Amino acid sequence: MRLADRRIATRFEVLGELWGSVQAAEPLQLRNLGREGALIESVAPLPVGSTHTIRLIRGTNATEVRAVVRHLSPVLLAAGARRYLVGLEFVNVDERAQAWISYMMDQQADRPVPGEA
Repeated sequence: MRLADRRIATRFEVLGELWGSVQAAEPLQLRNLGREGALIESVAPLPVGSTHTIRLIRGTNATEVRAVVRHLSPVLLAAGARRYLVGLEFVNVDERAQAWISYMMDQQADRPVPGEA
């Protein structure tokens, strides 16, 4: 008996090409946030024009928004490490997500900016 013969579920051979995709959640650093978009830092270059679901979390508050990558800039770090600054435009933002973004922006507006007196 071959290993493949011991499977419980039936499998079929794919003839030709069959494409798929995988999504993986990876924490990203939020550099800045606006009502219409954000700038994030990523270890992977996200393709310009691609659309992603972004989960914004702060403490116990969280929301999800759809965002389109509008620009990408590589950043070289020490020891040759590379990161990417990714400009996102929010699309089809629902009321709940817009309220969350506004709340976070209001919270930040109350804080002093480092270096400003």
